[in-house]
Order: sequence, then C-alpha cells, then structure tokens
Amino acid sequence: MRSPYRHLSPVQALPVRIRKAILWVGIGCLVLLLRLWYLQILEGDRYFTLSTNNRLRVRVVEAPRGFILDRHGEVMVENRPTFDLYATPEDVKNPTEVAATLAGILKVPPAEIETRLMETRARSQPLLLRKDLNEAMMVSVEERRLDLPGINLRIRPIRAYPIAGMAANLLGYTSEINQAQLQREEYRDFRPGESLGQSGVERRFDAFIRGVDGGEQVEVDARGRALRVVSRTDSRSGSNVFLTIDRKIQEAAEAAMAGKKGTVVAMNPTTGEILAMVSRPSYDPNLFAQRISGEEWQRIATDTSHPLQNRAFQAQYPPGSIFKLIVAIAGLESGALTPETKFADPGYFMLGNHRFDDWKKGGHGILDLRGAIVNSCNVYFYQAGLRTGIDEIVRVSRDFGLGEPPGLGLGDEVKGSLPNPHAKGRGQPPWTLGNTVVSSIGQGMVVTSPLQLLAMVSAIANGGTIYRPMVVKRIVSLSGEVLEEYEPEAIRQVNVKPSTLAFVRQAMLGVVEEGTGARSKIPGVPIGGKTGTAQVVKKGEEKRHAELKDHAWFASFAPVDNPQIAVVVLVENGGFGGLVAAPVAKAVYEAAFRERRALARTAPVEPPESELED
Repeated sequence: MRSPYRHLSPVQALPVRIRKAILWVGIGCLVLLLRLWYLQILEGDRYFTLSTNNRLRVRVVEAPRGFILDRHGEVMVENRPTFDLYATPEDVKNPTEVAATLAGILKVPPAEIETRLMETRARSQPLLLRKDLNEAMMVSVEERRLDLPGINLRIRPIRAYPIAGMAANLLGYTSEINQAQLQREEYRDFRPGESLGQSGVERRFDAFIRGVDGGEQVEVDARGRALRVVSRTDSRSGSNVFLTIDRKIQEAAEAAMAGKKGTVVAMNPTTGEILAMVSRPSYDPNLFAQRISGEEWQRIATDTSHPLQNRAFQAQYPPGSIFKLIVAIAGLESGALTPETKFADPGYFMLGNHRFDDWKKGGHGILDLRGAIVNSCNVYFYQAGLRTGIDEIVRVSRDFGLGEPPGLGLGDEVKGSLPNPHAKGRGQPPWTLGNTVVSSIGQGMVVTSPLQLLAMVSAIANGGTIYRPMVVKRIVSLSGEVLEEYEPEAIRQVNVKPSTLAFVRQAMLGVVEEGTGARSKIPGVPIGGKTGTAQVVKKGEEKRHAELKDHAWFASFAPVDNPQIAVVVLVENGGFGGLVAAPVAKAVYEAAFRERRALARTAPVEPPESELED
C-alpha cells in the first residue's frame, strides 16, 4: 500500500506544530534583519555619532532636607540653592591644562586638582571638586567652558541657618559623612559625599529630615557637557520638624546672653516642652553645611571655650545656693525643720575649729526658714544640713532627678554627681560633718547640669511632677501628613507633701519680691526664683584670674500661681547670681509675657547691689 505522504516535501511532511514553530522563528529573524538594516543603513550615521561622541551619565538628584520650625511655624532652619563643581575624569583629556585653569578660578594649587583627577579610580563617575561656588567662580567657569572638558556645574539644595548661631547647639549641623562613619553598619546605605545631621535635632531626627534622593540619566557629548535628560526619577523632600521652641523667647534669651559664657534654658513646667535653649559660646552651623576647611575645623574643635558643647545638658557645675531648696525640702519632709525653725547668723558658723563664712559680711541675724531662702543665708543652711543629715538630702535630690541624665535625647547627657558618704570610706578619707556643711550650700561633691536644675524647679512649680524634657512637638511630611506627634511624658511624682512644695514656692516668690532675685522682677507677673553663686576656687583667688570667678545661677518659674514657664540661667565666671543671672531671666520673662506686662502700670524698685550678691 502506498504511503499518503510520499509526494509531500520534507517540510510538508513535518507535523503542523513543528511547521508553525519554524514559521515564527523565520518571522523573528526577518524582524531582526529589518531592524539591523534600519540601524546600520538608515540611521547608521546618527548612531555612530552618538556612540562616538555622546554617552549617558547617571547622576544623583539630592533631596532637599525638611525645614525645622518653631512651635508657631517660624522657620529656624531652611535650604538655599548652591552650585558645586564636578569633574568626570575620563572626559578630562588634558588634566594638567584643566587643573591649571581651575586653580586660577578656585585659588588652590594646580597639583592638588590634578592629583585628584588622576588618582580617582571611578573614572566615569562624577568627582566633586568644590562645593558652594561663589558668584565670581561660577561666572569664570561658564566663561571658560570650552577650555574645561569634563567639568560641570550642578545645582543642589544646601542647609541654611538664617540667623547664624541662634540655637546652634540645639539645632545641630549637617556635614558630609566622614570615612569613619562610612565604615559603620548604621551608615551602610549612605554614599561618599552625602550630607547628614551630625549633632542636635539635625542628627536625632535625620531619618525624617533627610528625604529620599532621586536620579537622572543625562546624555553628554564628547567633552562631557550635558545635552539632554534622558530619564529622571524625582527626589522626595524630607519632612518638616516642628519644635517646642518659641522663636521670640529664644531670640530674647540669645540677646540677653550676648558676650557671656554659659546657658539659658526655658521650659513649660507642666509639660516638659523646651521653649528656649541657649549655649554660649556657640558656632555658625552654616560653616559645616559647606565643606569646612581643615583649619576652620581645628579652630573650632580645639577652642578651649568648647563652642560645640551644649552647656545646658553636656556640662555640669556646682549648683550653689539653688541646692538650698533641696535641703529645705529634705528638712521639712524629714521633720528636722519646720517653717518656724530659726538659726542665728552672725556672719559665720563654727564647726569645731573650722570656720564657715556667710556670703554677707556681718551675717543676717536670726532667720526662720523662709527668711533663709529669701536671703540665701549660708549659715542657716549649714546648720539645717547638719540637722537634716546628708542621707536624707541625697534621697530627696535623687527624687527630684539629680544624679541622673534628664533624658532629652539629643546626645550625651551628663548625670552630675551627689554626695556618697558611704563610698568615701572605701580608699578615701571618711565622710565628715564638714563635708555635709559644704554640700548643704551646693558645693563640694554636688554637681548638676542646668537642665537637671530646670526639671527640679519645674517640679517644685507644678506640684511635684518630673517631666522628661522634649524639644520636638511633631513631624509633618511635605503633603501635610503628621508622621509623629510627641506628647508630654511624666517620669514620676516626687514623694513630697503638697504643703512642703507650696511653702517653697512662696519662699521663692519672696526671693524675687524682696530678696536676692529682685533683678528678675517684672510688673504684673509674680516670679518665684532662687539665686546661686557657685564657688570655683577659694575666696580671694578669683581676683587674680577672671576665669576663676564664681558661676552665677538663677532658677525660677512664673507666674507663681499658674506656672507657664520655668527658666534656669548659668553665667560661667559671672560672679553673683542676683546681679548677673537674674537680669538674663528677666529678659526671657519679658519676651514670654509681653502682652501681660503691658497691663502693668508700675515698675519695680530694685534694692541696692549689696543685697543681691548671692
């Protein structure tokens, strides 16, 4: 029998499925041939030119950082446009000539530029030569573009601090990531040259503020000049941070501390919200936003006045007479003292053969507890401390947060120190009653930060609640979405009777109305305060050196009947707290209560300086 397929061709003899596959392969080959003919014949000249003279470059589009604003939306940190100078090394055909031309523009040695152009390994990647060119430099680069193949200007946002130095130690600064940071795991997603927050709010909230970078593919010619953007992924701006700071109060505090060394901190005593924070001397964070020179960095880093340190919580000092408030509370709570307890002050106190002087020559006479607080009588508190005992004083101190970091969260915080009579016996001289006497007026082994004293005086003002200090209210995205909202956090309630705190508040009112804090007084606003003068060296020695003068303190709150703001002032080597620190606090209160002050008609009468010396 004959086969039905004997007259078919070999292809026709194949199954239908295989014949279809061959057909599709043939069509595909035809399409490829046609495309190849189109590219090589019709468009050959064009693509040859592109492949020879033009290339694609990928470059980063930096995301603008979010703004930092005060509690009312006033801008404290923003961005400004800047032009940076880049080189693509493989496009720089004559590095020696290009380096010589750029050296004249940038005012740097030609060898420095040429070395960077020659030694970089990533030849096709943009190399940053100079950040933030001034106008004259930009004009010069543009005028010499034909002589500078592979050299380009790029615009990007740079951090800007409108009022240089204002709240710098609180806000912090941004700068390029350094080599040490690039080696750490937490920075694995960063690239060399990228900016990030390095201190303060800028660092603590960098993940929110930084945003997300974009990128673009750019077609460039043979000289490395951009021709067109081929594709682009837009950057996403960072989120805005709203602080608890009140800019008007901050500005008043800054002005009051002009020419002084120290700190001012203001807080809402019922929430823990920081309203102002000044640390002097300070620095200009705009310097770091640019590429700061090595010489400038060394000048700041080695400055013996430590401008990078935030004195509010990174420095500690003897609290001086402000600590008498703790001794008074400890005495009242333990029953060692009553408001009526009286001691005589002839101007000194004898403990055995050792004499402890009062700050007022001739003494204050016989005083009760309120009078001792109002007049800041040392001799009274020598005896009050001895009667109360150092253990009870330390217990109350810890209850008010002394001896532990305040918990602000903006960097390392000092915790201060408190007397420990039991530790002193271990390899050290035994604790003596003389140590207790000295500690009772905030000297000796008692050391605190200004922020710790602010939390303490705020607890006295608000009825006994220790709040965690906070500087950020909320974080808001560019679209207006609230990403984070921060609420006041009560750490604990002190174990002190309300009547004790009420007595101390009224005594502090007396300090301002009739005592050593009178220079903080403003019309219409009852202020409770306590002056302090912390001894740096033995009496008499400070006359030889200004840096050995006593530190001036003033801790306060207002209004006494409805506390809205607490203020602590420390002026290093300022002398007497009543003379130097109290007027600084007054300026802060004037800014905070400007409308309320306008209702007052009479001005306070200031007592003579001799009555304000503590």
